[in-house]
Amino acid sequence: MEHALTGATWFWLLVPMPLLIILSIITYFTEKGNKQ
Repeated sequence: MEHALTGATWFWLLVPMPLLIILSIITYFTEKGNKQ
């Protein structure tokens, strides 16, 4: 149980964070491209 919870915790910590970073980078470049 503890290992499963730890794995799930690490999963939810490691997966959404890079997705948010990628989305913010994409948004940054799209907004930057629209302003030019």
